[in-house]
Amino acid sequence: MPQPTGRDLHIDRLLSDLSVAFMNEPSAYIADNVFPVVTVNKQSDKYARYRKGDWFRDEAKKRAPLTESAGGGYELEDPGTFFCDEWAYHKDIADEDVDNADEVFNLDEEATEYVTDKLRLRREVAWGSEFFGPGIWDKDLSGQTDTPGTDEFKCWDESSSTPLEDIEDAKSIIKLATGLMPNTLVVAERVHQALKHHADIKDVFKYTQASVITQQLLAKVFEVDNYSIAKAVKASNPEDTVSDTNDELEYILNQYGALLVYAAPRPNKRRPSGGYTFRWKRPMFDGQDGQRLDATIRKFRIDRIGGMRVEGSFYEDVKLIANECGVFFKDAISAGRAITS
Repeated sequence: MPQPTGRDLHIDRLLSDLSVAFMNEPSAYIADNVFPVVTVNKQSDKYARYRKGDWFRDEAKKRAPLTESAGGGYELEDPGTFFCDEWAYHKDIADEDVDNADEVFNLDEEATEYVTDKLRLRREVAWGSEFFGPGIWDKDLSGQTDTPGTDEFKCWDESSSTPLEDIEDAKSIIKLATGLMPNTLVVAERVHQALKHHADIKDVFKYTQASVITQQLLAKVFEVDNYSIAKAVKASNPEDTVSDTNDELEYILNQYGALLVYAAPRPNKRRPSGGYTFRWKRPMFDGQDGQRLDATIRKFRIDRIGGMRVEGSFYEDVKLIANECGVFFKDAISAGRAITS
């Protein structure tokens, strides 16, 4: 005698407490973790630049009684400038979608998270284009798989490579160009993986209880205040060019690279930094109170289309300030270590 089955007794529907979406973890983005953010009151302005050599020249002299002391001064170079462009993105929510959405969907919350992550991704791409690559800093060092020559080093995933010595040599380059000891090392995630498994670095910890070589331990090994790992990825294909299951992802920052740089701990007078992010503190609009600091998310109705818009934006200029403050390691790992989708 036929009996009803489970499929007859239950109609599948979306779970109310589970959904799946792919996105970068907030900690994968490093754009705001390397150089200071300078909050500015105007969209564009200038900043003073002093001539470097005037402050390093040994010019004090002995003075005999009743004679004038040696004296001099310093000169200003042409001022630096910035202009904080606005970057914006929005997602619209149709009234019909709100009325029909199942319990699992919080369309307002999802749109806010979606727009916020789009802005984070744009900021990371801008940071990488401005700072993380060859031809940007005063000195590039190129990794080689065989015997390195001048301005070269052995790729850190190769046997007999010497990353600890290479970083120390690069510190000396920056010190002699600026008088400053670099305090920040930014590495691609694949470079980080090679470093933490490197024999020389593991040797440093062999008599300690450190079973896992962490980001914080590597900062101590390389004697930098900030050791940052570039982990974020982006889609390399335009929308609708491949199926949803075959989107092509790639690292946002050069996966072969590493950057040693001096980054000012905070914006300050008469102190250099490899870079700054100028961010306009624009007063909010549409009658809202407060200030725009990091990014602003606005929500407003658009009656002509019958829906709500969630819009995010920020105003900033990611600016290279002193290229002599950095050394870029090109091909810090060999091409064989790269990962492709």
